[in-house]
Amino acid sequence: MYLSSQLLQTVSLVQRSISALCAIWPALFLMAACTTAVGPLQPPSTRANPAELRIGDVLETATGKVITMDQLIDILSKVSIVYTGETHTSAEDHSVQLAILQQLSRGGRCVELAMEMFPVSAQPVLDKYIHGGMSEEEFLKEVEWEQTWGFPYSLYRGLINWQKEKHLPVLGLNAPNKIVRKIAHSGLDSLTPDERLQVAGEFHLDDPANRKRIQKEYVEHQRGAIKNFETFFEAQLAWEETMAQTLTRQVQQKETGCIIMAAIGKGHIDDRLGVPYLARLRTPHEYKTVAPVPIDYPFSTLDPDLADYVIITDRSEPFHRPRLGITIQPAPSGRGIEILGVLGGTPAALAHLSKGDIILSVDGSPVNSIEEIHQVLARGGSQYKILIERDKKKMTITVTAE
Repeated sequence: MYLSSQLLQTVSLVQRSISALCAIWPALFLMAACTTAVGPLQPPSTRANPAELRIGDVLETATGKVITMDQLIDILSKVSIVYTGETHTSAEDHSVQLAILQQLSRGGRCVELAMEMFPVSAQPVLDKYIHGGMSEEEFLKEVEWEQTWGFPYSLYRGLINWQKEKHLPVLGLNAPNKIVRKIAHSGLDSLTPDERLQVAGEFHLDDPANRKRIQKEYVEHQRGAIKNFETFFEAQLAWEETMAQTLTRQVQQKETGCIIMAAIGKGHIDDRLGVPYLARLRTPHEYKTVAPVPIDYPFSTLDPDLADYVIITDRSEPFHRPRLGITIQPAPSGRGIEILGVLGGTPAALAHLSKGDIILSVDGSPVNSIEEIHQVLARGGSQYKILIERDKKKMTITVTAE
């Protein structure tokens, strides 16, 4: 029995709103992560039978036809930009991105990997790492991965390592987090001349379609330090306009002869708006969008506004990373993890963890790198015994995570 039309519309609206938030607001380390599968539920269509789709199938949403991966790659290889959408916490989505990147690169074809996860200002560090000029640990520290993005680097390692092995570029797409936060708090006009140069030069503030899309997100969003809808709208556009500007500048450099594959949150590409739309307003070019969709969300595959092509993945798995409310970096001494900040009202604050504390172990497991602390916390549970060093004294603090 199918859902009623009214209920389907409600589910669609909620999923779109949550999906967009997952894509647009990167989480700080150990803050609550968005986990929803993306794409609105749609009623069955004569164009395709979702029940007959299998893991690995590629669906052309405009026609409802299933095509092969080779056919998809042939289509994608003829455009300037390929947008591969993701739910940031989905290992399945990142596997699809890597498969497309590898297939596009076959035969020596040049593919530039453009990533939402890095600000444009990180480009010198990205170039240095791709050319073997630093270790992975140095790279993550230099780009401030935990503060800038916060999702496990292990999800993105395959993409970046592929480019590194092939000596192919990785491009930082985004605006700096701190600049966007300032816009959300006090508006675009509050930026200093130097700060203004760190986001896109052109903002399409009068575009009714994007304004309506972001209005839906604003209704669902927690206000926090956001002043009002106008500053929220400007902040969202700061992400997307900056990414669009970065991409189109690469497209304009036609002498590179490279395809650009953008790894980007699904909320930035659906509704045929967001970054692809804003990029095309700047420079006419051909692009395609691809979105992985879990097999347990079959009706999502029938929505042509989700993406040009949908790839069916294995069932989505709930993702939960304990929310402690801290930002961290490896301790300068090389022993332990230094706490850079504690957000008010979070489990870490309630347990009286403090900026400058050095985390030595969690539940008896020593932690000396960000990956190690991710691995320990990923084991699950609600309470963690954290051994810290504070003012040259060691103490154990119990933290109850959310």
